[in-house]
Amino acid sequence: MKKILLRAATQQDAESIFAVHQNSVENLCNADYGPEQIAMWLDGRSPETYRAAIAAGTLWLAYTDTLQGFVEIDGHEISKLFVRGDAAGQGIGARLLSEALQHIQHAGHAKAYLEATLTAERFYAAFGFRKIGEGRFSRGNSPVSIEIIKMERAFQET
Repeated sequence: MKKILLRAATQQDAESIFAVHQNSVENLCNADYGPEQIAMWLDGRSPETYRAAIAAGTLWLAYTDTLQGFVEIDGHEISKLFVRGDAAGQGIGARLLSEALQHIQHAGHAKAYLEATLTAERFYAAFGFRKIGEGRFSRGNSPVSIEIIKMERAFQET
């Protein structure tokens, strides 16, 4: 296993981030969601999707010789965490999650929140997130949606 490096994303990374997002959804989520759901999920996304978070400094990358995954936060929410399909299970998601949690806690939030896919629910539970609800996600006016699990994790008082 190659060493995993983390760094803040730059605007030049937007194309690669988009490619990882697409690869992750298409290769890791197809056991839990059908082709129409995956198409809806990716519909309308482009490298532009990530530029505001990059500019805000709230998107981090994990890479070896190439980009392997990314995480984005929005306040106390982990809004995106995706790892390339062929990089899953190698600790990359754990490193990205840890990075995001550090930033959220450092900003003074008492809890971290996220909306997990069915695919990722067990992953987040292993890091102390607990289910607080269920919901559905859809892009635009699409009649197609995916089930999500609303989860949160409190930070320990120090």
